Amino acid sequence: MNATTAAREQAINFSSTRFGEISVSPDKVIYFSRGLPGFAALRRFILLDHDSEGIFKWLQSVDDPAVAFLLTNPGAYKPGYTVPLKKSEIDELGIKDNNDVVTLVMVCVSRGEKREVSLNLKGPVVFNSGNMKALQSIIDRDDYPSNFVIKI
Repeated sequence: MNATTAAREQAINFSSTRFGEISVSPDKVIYFSRGLPGFAALRRFILLDHDSEGIFKWLQSVDDPAVAFLLTNPGAYKPGYTVPLKKSEIDELGIKDNNDVVTLVMVCVSRGEKREVSLNLKGPVVFNSGNMKALQSIIDRDDYPSNFVIKI
């Protein structure tokens, strides 16, 4: 085994404020070349299941233990939801096979008395599972609000 293979196989260990100590294989780390809006310096993340059903997932930063975003599949709440990726986004993600594309959206739980749960349909997180690259796309459509209230 050469040094490159050994380095690839070595687990990445870090501590998160929500999940405690985490050890993950480097091939499970998702790379955002531009970071996320408001978090441009954070480039490496992992996905963790929130529950056994896998409906919700956490996008946990490897670089900052306090940063994690709750995500879900938008199609479960907005049938027919699609992301019109720009050519530059397809190139950035290195998409060769559309079957490798995974789209999730951020979930927001309001803090008020009402406790509404909403999805940001305007800013989906798009992953290429083939190479573990991702980005947050911005969609300019009126039928995809940034505060789409759902019932759970």
